[in-house]
Amino acid sequence: MLVLDLRWVLFGILALALATAGGVLWLLYRQARSQRSPWPFPAQARAIFEQAPFGLVLLDRPETVHYANPYARRLLGLAAQPGPLPSEHWVEALAQDCAASRASSPTVGRYRGVTLGERFVRWWVTAWQADETFSPVWALFLLDATAQQRAEQSAHDLFSDLAHELRTPIATILTHLEVLRLPALSEEMRRQSLHLMQVEAGRMSRMSNTLLDLSRLQVTGQIERRPVDLLALVQEIVAQMRPQAQDKDVELAFESDAPLELVIGDAARLKQVFLNLLDNALKYVRAGDRVVVSLRQDQNAVRCVVSDNGPGIPAQHLPHITKRFYRGVPEGGGGSGLGLALVKEILQHHQSDLIIKSETQGEQTGTSVRFELPILPGEEEPVE
Repeated sequence: MLVLDLRWVLFGILALALATAGGVLWLLYRQARSQRSPWPFPAQARAIFEQAPFGLVLLDRPETVHYANPYARRLLGLAAQPGPLPSEHWVEALAQDCAASRASSPTVGRYRGVTLGERFVRWWVTAWQADETFSPVWALFLLDATAQQRAEQSAHDLFSDLAHELRTPIATILTHLEVLRLPALSEEMRRQSLHLMQVEAGRMSRMSNTLLDLSRLQVTGQIERRPVDLLALVQEIVAQMRPQAQDKDVELAFESDAPLELVIGDAARLKQVFLNLLDNALKYVRAGDRVVVSLRQDQNAVRCVVSDNGPGIPAQHLPHITKRFYRGVPEGGGGSGLGLALVKEILQHHQSDLIIKSETQGEQTGTSVRFELPILPGEEEPVE
C-alpha cells in the first residue's frame, strides 16, 4: 500500500501553482510587448496631445506606429489605429533618424526638414525608454513649416529680384556722375546727365515704395472692409488720368450703370487698382487709341473692366505679367514690373480674381482686364 507524505503533496501543489502563475505572467508580459504596448501612455496625456498644436507619433519600431495624434495623422496620412507606416519616400529618412537617435542622447535627437507633397514639415525624433521593464520607443514631433518656408523663399526671391532690378538704374546714375566730373562737359550734356539721373532716381523711389506696399500687404493681409461708392471713386480717377491721356492723344472714356450699389472694400486700395490699370493701359497704347473703363452691376457684384484697342500683349507673356518684376515689353518701357503684381494682391484680399485677355492679331487688337467686387448686402425687411 502506497503511503504519501502530505507535506510533499502540499509542497508539489504549491510549486505547481507558482510555476503556473509565473508562466501566465510571462505570457502576459510577452503579449503586452507583442501588442505594441511598450510603455504606459496615460489617458490624461493622450487627451492633451489630441489637442496639441504640433504632431506627435510614438513608434514601437522605426516602421510601426503605436500612437499618432490628429495633427500628425493629417500631415503624414496615418490611420487612427496603430499599425505600420505607409510606403512613402520619407519613411526611409525617418528610419535613419530613429537609428541615429538610438545611438545618441535622448536630449539630442535628430532634426530634419522634409517635403510632403505641397507641404514642408520639420521633425525631431528621439529614442526614449521609461525603464528597463519596457522596450524603447521613438517619439517623433512634427510641425507644419510650410508658411515659414514660403515666407523664407519669398524673401529670398524678393532680395534677388530687387538686386537685379536696381542694378541698371544704379549703374546709370554712377555713369552720369562720372560724366559730370568731365572738365570739358558742355552745358547741354550736363542737363541731360542730370535729367537721366533724376529719372532713374525717381524710378528707384517708385519701385521701392511699390515693393514695400506689396510686401506689407502680403505680410499683414490687412485691408479695410467698408461701403465704397465705386461710381464716385472711378469718376475721380478717370478725371485724374485724363490729362495724361490727352498728352498722348488717347481717348479715355468712362461707362457705367447708374445708379450703382455700394461695394464692400478698401477705398484707398481700390483706388490703387484703377490707377495702376489705367496707367498701364495709357503707357502701352498708341496715339489715337481708346481706353475704356466700365462698371456694370450684376445681381451680387459690380463687374469692373479696363479695356483698350492698343497693340495687345503677346500670348507668351500673359501667364507671367502679374508676377513681381515681370515685364511684357523690353527694358526701358517705363514700367517697374510691380503694378499688376500689386493689383492682383489687392484684389485677392477683396476675394476677387484678375482676368486678363489680349489680342495681338487681326483687326480687333487690344487688352481687357476684368474683375468683380461684391456689393453691400441690403438689410432684410422685417416680416410682419
